[in-house]
Amino acid sequence: MKFILKLLLFIIININLASSNDLDLSNSLFDEGKFEEAVNEAKKLNTIESKIFCARTLAIYGHFLLEGDEAIDVFMRARNYAEEALEINNKNAEAHVEAAHSMGRYSQLIGVVTALKEGFAERIAFHLDEAIKIDPRNINAQISKGSWHAEIVDKAGFMSNILYGATSDQARMHYENALNLNKDEIGLLYEVAYGYYLLGKKQDNKKARSLLLKATEMSALNYIDELYLTRVKKLLDEL
Repeated sequence: MKFILKLLLFIIININLASSNDLDLSNSLFDEGKFEEAVNEAKKLNTIESKIFCARTLAIYGHFLLEGDEAIDVFMRARNYAEEALEINNKNAEAHVEAAHSMGRYSQLIGVVTALKEGFAERIAFHLDEAIKIDPRNINAQISKGSWHAEIVDKAGFMSNILYGATSDQARMHYENALNLNKDEIGLLYEVAYGYYLLGKKQDNKKARSLLLKATEMSALNYIDELYLTRVKKLLDEL
């Protein structure tokens, strides 16, 4: 059974969330699943890289491990970090991705109708489009925009294009863009596979299954990979 609409969906998790050597400890804590500890270390730096790291880590933490008001509070914290990063540099693709990421996770919890009424779909699309404009090779942005299309198509059907400009073909295009950049991460394979699953055509399900089977052949490199592998197996059962 397909999951409920998530306006932003699925930011792929890179093993190293940030490149700065100053964030090595935070990255190590993240890999161990110690998300709050990772954020507490990163926020000491007060750089754009650290704010992006904090935003992404909190959004991931809330999505995988929290529920209800506790998750909403964490998503709001994530959004604040993303907005602070954009204040430093509004031409940073990752900052735009994390603004979309945090809003998407928040939207998921407040409910679809409320999120649509408050304009979250449009705001999320804006940040993803900006990220892709700045850096077309940003994998997170490509996957997320693909999933933005796929989720809306799944829920709104033929009205998706009329209301939001969302189409199955655009979802597939963004997913293929992402796969052309990287096919070797468990989280990436799952997120793209889930998007194809939502599109629901026979060829889409075939593609989803192929990506999931590839993921099952890979070894988990960190805590998030372990969580993703559980989801991989669950989605394979759905197919």
